[in-house]
Amino acid sequence: MVAFRLASHNLTRRLGPRSIVKAAAPCGIQETPLGSAAVALLARVKNLTPAALERELVTNRTLVALWSVRGAPYVVPARDLDVFSVGTLPLDAKSFRQSLGGWAAALDEAGLDLFETLERMVHAARELLDGRTLNVNDLRDRIYARVPSLSTVTRPAFTRADMPEPLDRAVGAVGAVCIVAGRGTDSVLARTDQWLRSAPPLPDRTLARAELARRFLHCYGPATAPQFAEWTQRSVGDAKAAFSLIEEELIQVTVERSKAWALGRDRKALSSPPDPEGTRLLPVQDPFLQQRDRASLLPSQAFRRKLWQPTRGPGGVLVDGEIVGTWRARTKRARLEVAVEPFGRLSRAHKDAIRAEAERVAPFRDCATVEVSYGG
Repeated sequence: MVAFRLASHNLTRRLGPRSIVKAAAPCGIQETPLGSAAVALLARVKNLTPAALERELVTNRTLVALWSVRGAPYVVPARDLDVFSVGTLPLDAKSFRQSLGGWAAALDEAGLDLFETLERMVHAARELLDGRTLNVNDLRDRIYARVPSLSTVTRPAFTRADMPEPLDRAVGAVGAVCIVAGRGTDSVLARTDQWLRSAPPLPDRTLARAELARRFLHCYGPATAPQFAEWTQRSVGDAKAAFSLIEEELIQVTVERSKAWALGRDRKALSSPPDPEGTRLLPVQDPFLQQRDRASLLPSQAFRRKLWQPTRGPGGVLVDGEIVGTWRARTKRARLEVAVEPFGRLSRAHKDAIRAEAERVAPFRDCATVEVSYGG
């Protein structure tokens, strides 16, 4: 099963240098923290350079960055915009509340209709970004001023801004706006249709939701509806409804005496996946590390605790399809310092391969040299 997922994530063999868009296609590439999408793509594409990635994002615009699954920033193929925008939206109010986290109660108390409020915010964003770009903070403040009902919301104690952040990010998930420069609090946003230089046809939410379910099962299957709900941060009922859209394409699979689902078209790949090879440095939010059944990747609970941490976690060192340790990196002047904590003994060949990977990462961090250390 793990070997199948590695192949689905393009981690069995690296793709050719011109396959950057293909590498991002299976389930998108999360861009959290800043710069992690580039490292994730580097793990999947041969000889990837910062210039080549910039060309696809800015010049050719075959890739687009936007808030997507779970409201997180993602880099996705422009041709798959619908899948990773409207395909990620909750089906109903109950599911919407699931995605709002701690803001849900405050919005309920204000009596706001979530979908109607989001529609007004999207309308405001499109007007504000017509023919220009805006910093994410400026756009947020201006949307807040243009949608008076937002001022009736009493912000929860844990927040520092009046704008409900998950609702604000849903404006991106609708596909109305995209990130065209910077990341995080320094993001510069544009209207997606204007940035991509074409007005896409009106999206079909049903088709997009169905395709997102397919992408999930192809990357993380065999899986269950609750696992899809967790991955999308939607309700279980919403996830089951999405699975029902493709029920004729599904096959039932037993995993550890429990029922799960896979795509029928993946039957052969599941039974005889290719053998993985090579070394990769996977960033903390790499799509492959976002498995819902983490024990399938790392049976050891102690190792799982080291890899999946609540905040500021490390990335994973992947060697021949196995997670063999964690890694962290920091820059010091023009040097990239990579600290590896192995889960067991690493051979000299493994260490040489890890260093080679670190040297590939260095240009994406504006570093000329690399230092790799081992601890733990």
